[in-house]
Amino acid sequence: MTQPLVSIIIPTFNRAHLVLETLDSMKAQTYEHWECLVVDDGSTDATSEVLKAYTDKDKRFKYVQRSSDHLKGPNGCRNFGLKQSKGAFIAFCDDDDFWLEHKLETQIAVFHQHPEIALVTCNFEYVEADGERTGRVQSHKRLNHGQVFENMLLKNRTTAITPILKREVFDKVGNFNESIRIFEDWEFYLRVSYYYEFYALDDVLALVRRHPENTSNIVTTEPFEQYQRYKKVIQALKLWGKERFSKQDWVTIRNAEKKRYLKLMRNHCPGFWKKWQLMIKILFANPKEGFYFVSLFFR
Repeated sequence: MTQPLVSIIIPTFNRAHLVLETLDSMKAQTYEHWECLVVDDGSTDATSEVLKAYTDKDKRFKYVQRSSDHLKGPNGCRNFGLKQSKGAFIAFCDDDDFWLEHKLETQIAVFHQHPEIALVTCNFEYVEADGERTGRVQSHKRLNHGQVFENMLLKNRTTAITPILKREVFDKVGNFNESIRIFEDWEFYLRVSYYYEFYALDDVLALVRRHPENTSNIVTTEPFEQYQRYKKVIQALKLWGKERFSKQDWVTIRNAEKKRYLKLMRNHCPGFWKKWQLMIKILFANPKEGFYFVSLFFR
């Protein structure tokens, strides 16, 4: 395990103007035993041309295009890349973000020191659209270290581009859920956190670009939308855990749902009338789910 192969998987779609900076950050890694699979989700810009020219110059890169009959989305690309990858360790980066040069070396060192650990994550810093660093660091203050399943139920404590995982994790928990398009990595890392401890470094090793094309810009603070997006994540988790979760696990999940929804109403539904409007909207959208939502507050 002195120099294990790391498979880096990068989903891309219409980012010809940004993705090469992402690949440059892979090429600059001080840890050199890696392969990088760039999975194109059907780009219609110059992505194909620029990536073929780039990857032809370094055989550690592999550019693959998904056919149009696949369900589109970053999780589909990640799963597609996983099937073709060979590494003992798996890492991900998005096509508009990039890593600092010591990321792989620093994280692989943790696996040497703690062979029982299956996932190592880190902090990241936001950068401007032009790549200039902002000093705005995203850290969860050790809420993403150790046994984090309960913390992860309330909020996503990691991001797709920061962890490195042992391949065995996917054999245990399954691949990414391709039906989820927003918060798509959250549901997966919830499953991981159910079985595995997280090891979180305090180092900033990844940079997340803020620009108008960010997928996160799709998400609004509208209460009903926030409810629906969280519900989809939790429902997918419940389906996965149907034969896995203990009675106490189900209690933990319900308590987390209640806390999340109370916070939603407190922060985004000021006053009794707005809270009542949200409840009515949820009840009319799906009475069964609406009654469950209301019942949480009486448990």
